[in-house]
Amino acid sequence: MPNAVVMTGYGPPEVLKWAGVPLAEPGEGQIRIKVKAAGVSPTDLALRAGYLKAIPLPPNVVLGFEAAGTVDAVGPGVTGTSVGEDVTALLFSLGGYAEYAVASIWTRKPDTVSWIDAAALPSSAEAAVGVLRQLDVKGGETLLLFGGGGSVGVIATQLAVARGLRVISVVGEHDETLARALGATPVRYGAGVAGRVRAVGAVDAVFDAAGQGVLADAIALAGGPNRVITLSDPAAADFGVTLSEPTPNRAPGALDETIALLADGRLRLRQHRTMPMQQAAEAHRQLESGTVHERIILTLNERGGVAAAEPAARNMPPGPTRRFGR
Repeated sequence: MPNAVVMTGYGPPEVLKWAGVPLAEPGEGQIRIKVKAAGVSPTDLALRAGYLKAIPLPPNVVLGFEAAGTVDAVGPGVTGTSVGEDVTALLFSLGGYAEYAVASIWTRKPDTVSWIDAAALPSSAEAAVGVLRQLDVKGGETLLLFGGGGSVGVIATQLAVARGLRVISVVGEHDETLARALGATPVRYGAGVAGRVRAVGAVDAVFDAAGQGVLADAIALAGGPNRVITLSDPAAADFGVTLSEPTPNRAPGALDETIALLADGRLRLRQHRTMPMQQAAEAHRQLESGTVHERIILTLNERGGVAAAEPAARNMPPGPTRRFGR
């Protein structure tokens, strides 16, 4: 029986337990992967803590929206993918914190992309691509991005700049250098942020990737709620703002597009660190402490233990970034 990090109920990180689970079989159009690495997202923490109870979860759910690994089995109707192929997967039905995961959306992992980077990409890339499409931003416009130093914000900044947008990135002090290196104009969070943004220039659209109570300022700066989208602010409906939710239809093809950019060295990711998957509870604890600014990627080796550390070529410190075309 394989193992997984099971969520035994809502609550503190201690509700996450490493335990045996049944081996799931891939259904129509699905694959099963033997997991090498899985990303930990802010939504995972919110689900576990019970802040998103409107999203129904089955008993003993396994968290994790993204994972990378080797195809172990293919379901009916799957073509172009075979057992033994290396892939990265987007898991809308969760299940990444496990030795095996079943996926409906995946793409081949290029040899030049490490397992760690492959696991860090899917959910952030899908959100970044999806919201930019929903905002319908075009070259020459100005995009205001809240949370530009986060994993979604880092990707969204690069995609927007590459498409000829001017990006104003609202970040904490420790991410100002990074935002500037990615081609954005950084503006510091805190009291008076709206005034600091206005001093930089007019705004056409707002992407709230942070969900930290900025919607009133966002609407004022955009001249209304129509071109303001948030990923996670629960007050979105109160402000008449679109809450963008992850669905298979939000950004089809996003994983194929961004993994190619990552493989070519034309996309960089937020800095990340690794921890053994069995220590998922500790990973959640560290992220909730607010003292960890990197992403955490959970890793496994062939025997379900700790994966060997890999160089993350795209997980670079702030520095010059290359531009890429549409």
